[in-house]
Amino acid sequence: RDLMSVIDAVPMKNAYPPKAKDPIYDLKGNLGIASIDHKKPFDIREIIARIVDGSEFLEFKSEYGPTLVTGYAYIHGFKVGILGNNGVLVSEAANKGAHFIQLCNKNNTPLIFLQNISGFMVGKRYEQGGIIKDGAKMINAVSNSGVPALTVMIGNSYGAGNYAMCGRAFQPRFLFSWPNSKIAVMGGQQLAGVMEMIQVKSGRSTPEEAKAGAEVLTKMVDEQSSAFYATGQLWDDGVIEPDKTREYLGMGLAIINRTKIKGTNNYGVFRM
Repeated sequence: RDLMSVIDAVPMKNAYPPKAKDPIYDLKGNLGIASIDHKKPFDIREIIARIVDGSEFLEFKSEYGPTLVTGYAYIHGFKVGILGNNGVLVSEAANKGAHFIQLCNKNNTPLIFLQNISGFMVGKRYEQGGIIKDGAKMINAVSNSGVPALTVMIGNSYGAGNYAMCGRAFQPRFLFSWPNSKIAVMGGQQLAGVMEMIQVKSGRSTPEEAKAGAEVLTKMVDEQSSAFYATGQLWDDGVIEPDKTREYLGMGLAIINRTKIKGTNNYGVFRM
């Protein structure tokens, strides 16, 4: 039954999709899931359940690489492959993401990226375990994918995670931001903390001077990483109300499906 739910018996070929089922969960529930405090975690499946038809989501490799949630669903009758963050990207999650993107290209399924990502996991153990190699696989898959993609920034969008989750540089057909989203190299406090440490260790500043500079830098980065600053720089296609996410994705998918969707098999070399 799960298998048949994601197989198109008759390809639509630009036809109007069948009448879509509304999500079981209230769309206004999106307003209370993603906290303004970006350090507070939430399950991306809560968002998915409120934007897909009938709140039905066929998850792919649910117990492998759990910090990236992947799976198939329908939005306004259009079949999609969804990738959403549930934490920092580790090797298993990156490998799963690369695999899923390739599968969606094989079955000509558009991709939806739900970004809430602070980046890839760092540290000696993870680097020795191949996080750079595995992260490169996912970025390779995203950058060479042939099917259309839509991206929604619902929380953090930091560092290389922005690229792995199909940020503006990889040209999603549409990219929308929630008002609470942030986009930057890293968070303001983290960046300021690094610069403060460098200033003190190098002897360029006293601890008091470095702390004062860190406060100024934190404020500046927080302001320039906001969704409204980003949209003012045309880094997205608009800031949207969270409870209208399904509506905007539906409009984007209707536009995308007016032309033939064809995936690719040309990715270059994946390091094993």
